[in-house]
Amino acid sequence: MKTKALLLLALAFMASSVNASINGKPVILVHGFQVEDLQNNPPNEGFLQQRSVEYFGEFWSQRADRHHYFSSADRVRGGIKDQFKRHFERLESNGLCAQGCIWVTHSTGDLVLRDALSRLGQWGINQNRVKVLAVVDLAGAGGGTELADLAVTVSEGGGFIQNSIRTVVGLFLGVSVVPDNLGVVNDLRPATARSIAPQNQAFPRLRFTGTGSAFAGLSKPFILGSDDSVVPLHSACGSRFVGNYESCDRNIRVNGQLKSSRAPSSLLHNHFVVLMGEKADHFEVITDERAGGNYATVINDRTFNGVRVDFDDVTERKWWSWFTKVRTLRNGDRKSMSRHVYETLDN
Repeated sequence: MKTKALLLLALAFMASSVNASINGKPVILVHGFQVEDLQNNPPNEGFLQQRSVEYFGEFWSQRADRHHYFSSADRVRGGIKDQFKRHFERLESNGLCAQGCIWVTHSTGDLVLRDALSRLGQWGINQNRVKVLAVVDLAGAGGGTELADLAVTVSEGGGFIQNSIRTVVGLFLGVSVVPDNLGVVNDLRPATARSIAPQNQAFPRLRFTGTGSAFAGLSKPFILGSDDSVVPLHSACGSRFVGNYESCDRNIRVNGQLKSSRAPSSLLHNHFVVLMGEKADHFEVITDERAGGNYATVINDRTFNGVRVDFDDVTERKWWSWFTKVRTLRNGDRKSMSRHVYETLDN
């Protein structure tokens, strides 16, 4: 059944890629961490591409022209770097992005792409042939996650490790036994992630975050500040610094209330928080599943290299917040975050 599902998704991707775009511009997807790579080394690029199609599922795969894929058994500055060099050389050769492309990343995809984009000059990529208009980061892990620190601690096996930590690491990795080689998980440790291409971000990074609950909330106590059950806001927002944050903006909360909140004092260069999904968890942000709750707009009515951000939001008083106005998407809970993002940017 899994093989059949993969085939159907791949066929759907190939059939729709001719018309796939955001506002007429080709879309390239970059997936996140895939634990299967740590257990079984991917045999070839075709396998990796199929897995990326499965990872993003029908919604995004049908709206994309290309997938940039990698093995999670590799490191960002090792095999993943070499893989992305080949991806960009192909783009330069075929001219797909000569008029501009939009990249959409999820989770670890944020980190691996930021490293790759910082190397375009080093690789000799002609940026008149490969124009990066903007990057849409969904639950971006560019600043790492404390769960990676836990995973490394468990893998090293030193000293007494609580069963609760082992349980959370098992949920995060998807396996109960942590392999010795953690691959890209090592790069997701906050200290390591923040040492990877921290300054050289020449292209707009549009950030979309959530604070929903997965894993029955078991992982949340081990992550600093508010989170989507995998990635903390200090990472997903694109904060310059690690911190115990409850929002991406000091003047609006994740539920849309226009109230002061603990938030980053500054973001990395060219990082812009656009939307916060109150109940969207780490995995729901790339599906077409409705997460419910409010979607708070942070940056709106702006254009980034021709990519227009103009969400239909409304500022009003709600029955549960009569003394404080709330700014949210109009009827936001009727659609998934991904559908809101795609339909708004595709204008």
